[in-house]
Formats: sequence, C-alpha cells, structure tokens
Amino acid sequence: MNSKTNEQQLAFEKLAKLKVGALFMEMGTGKTKVALDLIKSKIHKVDYVLWICPCSLKNEIEAERQKWHADLRLDVVGCESIGMSDRIYLETLEKMQGKRCFVVVDESLKIKNKEAKRTERILKIGELATYKLILNGTPLSKNVLDLWTQMQFLSPKILNMSYSQFKDIYCEYYIRGKLKGMVKKQYNIEHLISLIQPYIFDCELDIEARISYHDITYSMSATEFEEYEFIKADFLNKCFDDMNGVDFFALTQLLQSHYCGATEKRLELNRLIDDIDGKVIVFVKYLNSIPDGALKVIGEMNTEQRAKAIQRFKDGEKVLYITYGCGAYGLNLQFCKNIIFAEHSFDYAQREQAEARIYRMGQEYDVDYYNLWCNVGLERLIQGSLNKKSNLLDEVKKEIAKKGVKEWVKSCLLYTSDAADD
Repeated sequence: MNSKTNEQQLAFEKLAKLKVGALFMEMGTGKTKVALDLIKSKIHKVDYVLWICPCSLKNEIEAERQKWHADLRLDVVGCESIGMSDRIYLETLEKMQGKRCFVVVDESLKIKNKEAKRTERILKIGELATYKLILNGTPLSKNVLDLWTQMQFLSPKILNMSYSQFKDIYCEYYIRGKLKGMVKKQYNIEHLISLIQPYIFDCELDIEARISYHDITYSMSATEFEEYEFIKADFLNKCFDDMNGVDFFALTQLLQSHYCGATEKRLELNRLIDDIDGKVIVFVKYLNSIPDGALKVIGEMNTEQRAKAIQRFKDGEKVLYITYGCGAYGLNLQFCKNIIFAEHSFDYAQREQAEARIYRMGQEYDVDYYNLWCNVGLERLIQGSLNKKSNLLDEVKKEIAKKGVKEWVKSCLLYTSDAADD
C-alpha cells in the first residue's frame, strides 16, 4: 500500500535529490505521504527523525505513519509545546546532539513570525539538522515576508540575505499615518521565485469531485436588530475617536457575535441540517453556538478526545460541530460531503483549511458547502473578502488608507439590515 499519485511521484523525485526542500502542496494532495516517503528514502543516513507540527495534527501524523510506513520511527512534537515549554525544547535539542537528524516542520506558516519564541527555537533546531523539510498548503498568508523564516529554516544560503535586506528588496511600506510600517506593495517577485524554486514543489488538488456553494440568508428579530444598532453606534463612536487594526478587529467581533446568536439563525441552521441528506459538519466561531450535548471538536479538547469525537461521527452520528483554528487543520473527513459554515472567520486561510477537510484526495462524492449569512453590512464585507480570497482585516486597512476612516464607515458599516438586501 505505497503507491503514489503522479504529483506525489514528481514531488518525491525532485526533493529526494536535496537535503532541504519545501512541499507547498495544496491541502488534500498527500504531502504527508510524500514527506514520509522522503524520510524513508534517507533513513539509512539518519539517526533521528523529528516531526514538528501543530498539536492538533499529532494523531493524524501517527495515523499516516501507520498507514504508509509503520516501521518508521518518528518523534512527533507540537510546535506550540516547543514555543511554550523550556523542558520540551531542551529535551529536543539534547536528543539531536551528535546525531544525523531529519527535521520536518508541518504547517510551516506557524513559523512565519520571526519575533516569536516558537520561531526562534525551531530555527535553532533546524541548525542541528542534516535534512530539513517544510510542509504547507500555501507558503503565504499575507505577503512575501512570510517566506523569509521558512527559507531561513531550510538554509540561510537559499536567500543569502538578512531580514532587513529581504524587506528592502521585495517590499514597499507605508511611511506615515495609521498604516505606518505595513506592507504597501511587493516587488521583484520573479527574482524571489528564482531563488526558492529549486527547493520547492507545489501542486494543486485535482480530483473528480465537484464543488457547489449554497448561500442562505437569515434576519434578526426587531429586538435583536435594535440591540445590534446600539452596539454599532457605540462602535462608530469609537471608530471616529481612534481607529486602528486591533480596535476594528475587537469591535467587529462583538458585532458578529451578536448577530450570530440570532434566533432565526439557529432555526435556519436546524432546518438546513434536517434537509441535508447524509452527514454534516458545522463550522462555528463561538462556543455558545454549539448546542448542549452536541458532538464537537473544539480547542480545549486533547488529541484523544478529538479522535474519539471524529470516530463517533464516522460511525454514525449525523452532525459534528467544529471551531475554526483547531478543527480547520489536519482532519481528514472526506467520508463526509457536506459542510455548513454557520459563522464565518475573518481569515481566508482558515476558511480554505476548513473546506479542505472534505475536499481532498479520497473524496468520492460531489461536495456541498452551505453559507449562512445575516443580512447586515458586516456580513457583506466578510463575504466580499472571502470571494477575493483575502483576509478581511487586511482589506479594511487598505480601504481606510484610500478613503479615510469616516468615508470607509459611511460606505460599508452604515449598511442597515434593509440596505444589505439591496
């Protein structure tokens, strides 16, 4: 049971010749198997294999190891643990001392922030490794700056420049105002690609299953809408006083949490679940959106608890509630073909990850995604950013830079329930 798809074979052939490499393969294309195959091909040259990944992925990695290369010995460590636990970090360094090591960093965007302790420590771990591999569905979440630490982990020789040099060559920044220091434009991308291309393999998912999107709109009650308008008025006052990214995010979260609790939303969700034939995954942002006693996968659950919940869902239960962040990564749920997005993340990467839980290799049926939208202006903004495959907060910052705070508020957030239906 070790056959490869054509893309997996091409990835293996390219990176097997190298000591370092990046698998930027779209979610669901089987990059974990390729990574295991690459480790296996070099196992006679390696004394120790370390696989660093989000803690939520540890069970999935173990399942893939058992499936493809049960004889491989891996030390799987959570990237969060390395960042937060001095003991685990020091023990990892000790295990690597004097050995020929193969280090994999799974979901390598987790090390994009060069200032984070997690990133600093994983870069130190990388310095002790002979072979290094990074895995991610996409190498970028915001801009090219995300690439620097990932390439630095593989080898400083790939880019051969400091972070400040990298910024100067490939980015232009806002120099004044609220957006001072943020990336305005990106340059010399072809040159950057030419530097990293020899070390990366990227591919898109190509399966026969088709995707259908369904949009369902709900409304708040008169009382709920009155409360929403009160929250929005307070929000607008604060916007005009002092607007920055943190304020916007916090206050729009407050708006969203209010209408996501609307009575009609809960009723519409229940109707939709009843109407759908087969198993249903429901993605939510807020824990209080999950009914009491419902089957769920949430952040506070450990890996064993999550695995048991997934198994119950697979064995017979119709509905599984999942929160973004914890459930959007690492779950193979292609035995299900329906996802309801009852609430929406501002982060497109989370939405992309969530969709990929069922649209991936092994999916034998056409896939249906159902979006529940409240008819308010903020939802229009979120929908627009998702359609553009971008993060809402970044889009807002761009618009504010163009229009100013007051004009942006007038054109967007002043949409009422009626205006959103126009």
